[in-house]
Amino acid sequence: MIRRPPLQAPLIWQCYLAFWILGILGAVWLNPAIFCALLLPFADSRLRRPSRLALAALIFACGCVIAGRQLAAVPLPSPPPADIAGSRNPGLCGVVHDVRPLPDNRLRVLLETSRFQDGRHNADSGAVPGLVAWTWENPLFTPLAGQGVCLERRPRPVRGFVNEGVEDSGVWWRSHGVALRVWSRGEQGNPRFSGQGTLTARWRESLREKFLTALAPDDAQAQDVFGMPQGRALLPALLFGDRRFIRQQTVNNFSAAALAHSLALSGLHLALAGLVGLLCVLAAARAYAPLYLRKPRSVWAALAACPPALVYLWLGDAPPSLIRAGCMLCILALWLVRRKARTMLDVLCAAVLCITVADPLSALDTGMRLSVLCVGAIGLALPFLRGILSRREHAAGESPSRRLCRRLLQILLLSMLIQATLLPLSLLLFGNAGLWFPLNALWLPLLEFLVLPCAALGLVLQAGGLDWAARFVLDLAALPGQTLADMLAWLDSRGFLDIPAFLRPHWTGLPAFAALGCAAALAAGREKPLKAGRRLLALGCVLLCVGPFLRMQERASGAVRLSLLDVGQGQSVVLELPEGMRLLLDGGGSSSPRLDVGKAVVAPVLSYNAAPRLAAVLNSHPDTDHLGGLLHVLKTFEVGEIFDNGLPAAGRLEREWEAFASRRRSLRAGDSLRLGPAGLGLRLEVLWPPRALAGGEDKRGERRDNDASLVLRLSRFGQGLALVPGDCGPAALGRLLALGRDVRAKVLVAPHHGSDKSFLPDFYRAVGPELVLASCGVQNSYGHPGPKLRDWLARHNIPLLTTAESGQIRLTFLRDRAVRATGVRDRTAY
Repeated sequence: MIRRPPLQAPLIWQCYLAFWILGILGAVWLNPAIFCALLLPFADSRLRRPSRLALAALIFACGCVIAGRQLAAVPLPSPPPADIAGSRNPGLCGVVHDVRPLPDNRLRVLLETSRFQDGRHNADSGAVPGLVAWTWENPLFTPLAGQGVCLERRPRPVRGFVNEGVEDSGVWWRSHGVALRVWSRGEQGNPRFSGQGTLTARWRESLREKFLTALAPDDAQAQDVFGMPQGRALLPALLFGDRRFIRQQTVNNFSAAALAHSLALSGLHLALAGLVGLLCVLAAARAYAPLYLRKPRSVWAALAACPPALVYLWLGDAPPSLIRAGCMLCILALWLVRRKARTMLDVLCAAVLCITVADPLSALDTGMRLSVLCVGAIGLALPFLRGILSRREHAAGESPSRRLCRRLLQILLLSMLIQATLLPLSLLLFGNAGLWFPLNALWLPLLEFLVLPCAALGLVLQAGGLDWAARFVLDLAALPGQTLADMLAWLDSRGFLDIPAFLRPHWTGLPAFAALGCAAALAAGREKPLKAGRRLLALGCVLLCVGPFLRMQERASGAVRLSLLDVGQGQSVVLELPEGMRLLLDGGGSSSPRLDVGKAVVAPVLSYNAAPRLAAVLNSHPDTDHLGGLLHVLKTFEVGEIFDNGLPAAGRLEREWEAFASRRRSLRAGDSLRLGPAGLGLRLEVLWPPRALAGGEDKRGERRDNDASLVLRLSRFGQGLALVPGDCGPAALGRLLALGRDVRAKVLVAPHHGSDKSFLPDFYRAVGPELVLASCGVQNSYGHPGPKLRDWLARHNIPLLTTAESGQIRLTFLRDRAVRATGVRDRTAY
């Protein structure tokens, strides 16, 4: 049976499990993992014995070494073979390992045992290290695991954006063994398949196709992501994990409303297995009355739920959260058979131990971590819920309406406690405080007791040939989801789902909230708190002060800092000045409509342990790779001034940029912005463009040319600290030199990402930099920074740091006029 509160201290093996998990995390985040490991003996006095400390250190080291070796087995991005890099039709061939449907009719196909292929000669050019992730938009059909595939597309290395305070998505890819990525749409790349796939994959695809037939009898409608109502599109996602027919905007609305967890296959979905198991037990007991004399009904129900749970794991293609739930169910059934009294947290810890021993890198999966933390939050919240609702638990003659209200109140309180427990992690990972969490009280009961059972019943009826009955049941199952999707779309159209920017806590906020949550859970149901609870309370309060202390220290330092953010093939510069003043120069951007660099990278970096506030935002020129990321920041941050070069944006950014026209102020050569008090001597000087060019009088169409970029010089008492010339080419740089302006600076951000087309040796001699920075993507197709620039800098002994190699680059201009530079990725120092 499951033990009841008050919550007891963790067993000693569970403490060692914490060291094991921290060791795995330490393979990526070593310093935070060591810090948290050192806190555990302080919180639990049982760990202070020398023998136990030694064992804990050994377990931590084992986790770190094992995870590190597994990550090292996936090579870092490296150029493809020379014959492939120079081929006009490069490609690869491999075997389908896994297929994951994504919103907006996309598939993520993982290929194993892949080999580079030269499309011109159909020649094998060497093996691909690791897996290849192929994103196929508007696929012609669904590939099956085990099929062979050849694709004529150029593979790109997998690497995320490496910035301080933002989790690197490249770690997620590497933890799944992925080294390269490929993208195509429809027939692009001439995909060619061979083989029929594995037997289990064919069975699963057959069930999915039958389900879609009942869901949308019209084949054209079934294959059109925009033709299927979103209420129906939710059903394949809930049963199979197939989100192909859900629009990305619907997923975004669910995330903004703190309902995204309900779309992930997890323990909530395994309630179907529990229901099937219970029905089987009830039927068996009716046929064989002495069944309960052998074992209690709860034991039989748990055992009977395991086979359908395994079937559902296969049906849902075993995502991490579903694996965690299935493992917990099997462990619970085993312990019930052995009559072991355990809490939910005991079952969770045993499941985490089994999963991480089998696959240590699963601890690095964001979905797995969130799933485990949600269940852990439920386990910690149970004492509070029982304490609050215990007086009404056994109320005699309670009416059904009051019982329903009590259950809804339980769900609401549980959602609130889970949201509070996960608040620092939600802010740190997603920047979302989940203000719409009360919707869980309405949606989750409908999902568990109506939507999921009816969807499963519809699948069974369709498989049994009862098409008309299956369609009726699926129509009923789709109704709540359609109502919710329509309501969220209405809220979003009126701006109610817009997520404001929040201060993202320093990473020490995570152990702080964990300590406070555990202290509160240990105190529930007890008249006198435990000593461990008091220590955890003190520890949490101290750790909560770390973030504010670091912010105060930063403000008091009086340092001038420049950060070149890693935004891929774009550019974004942050100036941090004394007294907390910050300016943003450009925001990067992406040509992909699904990647908002401002939302995914720039805003999280700016709000990491800092208020979402900027003194000014400047746009050098309205190209996508400089302007795209600014728009989200302007919408969600508190921004003082907006400056630009006076030119309008084009394409999909034009309308959004025009919305800020009334607040924008155009800068011209000769303008100068004083930064902070006059005593600091800091100025941002505008050296380019001249008024005629910026005003649009050039007849050669330079209004939209890179040569109209703002050229900005940061100076202190007239001494140049940094020069940021945007995307200016040699013509504009030559004209700037002809004007005789002072362009000298200690640090130069290379024009146009270091392109050879913008390389002008006279300009670099005039600037005389001690250090050159270049913002560019890894192995970008433009070849930035170019070989001419690299060779020239090497001959003149001038260091070059790039975001492709170092990630975010932070410069500190010291008072003795020295410059200190560090790279976030490799801690490159200058």
